[in-house]
This record gives sequence, structure tokens and C-alpha cells, in this order.
Amino acid sequence: MIRIKLIAFDFDGTILEEGLVIPDYTKTMLEEIANQGIKISTASGRKLDDQCMILERNKIWNFEDWPHFLVVDESKIYTLNRGDYVPLKFWNEYVHQEWLKVYPEARTIAIEESERLKKEGVNAQLYIIDEEAIERNLVGIRFEEVELARTFEEYLSKKLLNNRNGLWCNRNYRLVQILPKIAGKGMTIYSLARYLGISPEEVLVIGDAGNDLDMLDGRFGFYPATVANAEARVMEAVRRNGGYIASQPISKGVTEIIKTIVSID
Repeated sequence: MIRIKLIAFDFDGTILEEGLVIPDYTKTMLEEIANQGIKISTASGRKLDDQCMILERNKIWNFEDWPHFLVVDESKIYTLNRGDYVPLKFWNEYVHQEWLKVYPEARTIAIEESERLKKEGVNAQLYIIDEEAIERNLVGIRFEEVELARTFEEYLSKKLLNNRNGLWCNRNYRLVQILPKIAGKGMTIYSLARYLGISPEEVLVIGDAGNDLDMLDGRFGFYPATVANAEARVMEAVRRNGGYIASQPISKGVTEIIKTIVSID
């Protein structure tokens, strides 16, 4: 067993079953480790309201116990305080100010690329733009098919490789996102761990998709794990970095990971 002090997990495709359900056996496991002082955080691209809705739907009532933190829009941190989630202001404001500096360029790239794709007959639409993009610290282009999104992500990653402002992109299935260098699940969880005084090797991160890679690929030193339904490149990144690949999918996989990796008294 590894001494873990913080667990961060993705929502969609990782812990959420069909219908946005977190099964009772997984909730029980998380409650057990929370009672032992291990901190729990989401690591999601979902908005704050979406995450709170999911917690309410799963009868994690009043947010009294856990998750202790929510990572929102892959860039913002909210902390549990007296039954409510409040922003970690110093971090959220810093990320947002950095985003505002580069947003005009990110917006231009997204618009130009979506127009180019349409001319080539590819059905892609600006999915997160303008007011929503400013609020969420990213812009997004959504595709009808995963394979089209995968091809575009590879192309755009190369295009942004030496971007002077550090813009980069990731992919969450059919959605390709352009983000500032300070954003992403990996950087945000790393900043949360530093805030808590927890070393990276004491952080267990669990994800399944392309936008989880920056917290699973070893660049921040976390202990990575993934579920049986994960994308092949996610499994490869976890395997390459000495992490754990569950034999079970989704929430059963998360439960397996925690039972295997985390020391529970």
C-alpha cells in the first residue's frame, strides 16, 4: 500500500455510471477514506453547478463531509466550507487573469480553425466561446465523431507546440479544448496539493480520457490510475508511469483502485 493523502478523480467515464449515478458501494468507500483524514477532490471539466447537481442527485446531502474540494473547468478550485463550496480565490483569480491575457488569441485560433474545417466539409462547431469561454478559462470545438476530434487534436497540438503564449489543447472525447498554460487538471491538482502541503507522490489521480492525461502522464509526479473503460492512450500513460489499471470499468474500477492502492485502517 502507498501512503495517499489526496485522491482526485474525474467524473464522466471514471466514477459516474449511467444516469450520473455514483453507486452506494463507491460512496461508502469514499466516506471511509474521508473519515480517515484523506482528502478527496473531483478533477473535472464540468461547471460548478453541474458538479453540485451530481452530488445532490447522489444524496451526498449538504456537502457536509466530502468531496473536500471540487476542481471545476479543469482550472478552478472550490473548497468545502460549512456545507458550501467557496472559491480558492488566490488560485482562481490568478488563472483567470492569465486566461484573459491569451483569450483573444485562443478565440481567433478557434474561429479560424472551425471555419477551415467547415470549408473542408467537416462538421464541427464552436461549442464554448465568448462569454462562456471567458468564464470557464477555455474555448472548445465540438465534433460529431470521436475520430474527427482525435485527428484535429493531433493537428492542433502540433500547431500550438511552440505557441508564444503557451496555449495548448486537449480532447475530451468529441470536444477539443484550447487552454492557457496554467490550466488543466494536472496543474490544478498540483496547485491544490501544494496549498495543502501534500507532496505529489502522496496524490492518487484517477481518470479515463484525453483531458485527464496531463494528471496521469507523470509530469507532476502523482500516482496515476485508470479504469478498464479508459482510452488506450490513457492506459498506456498510466502503465508507462508505473500506475494501476483496474480490471473493472467506471465506479467498480474506482473502488478497486482505492482498495488496492490506499492504505485503509
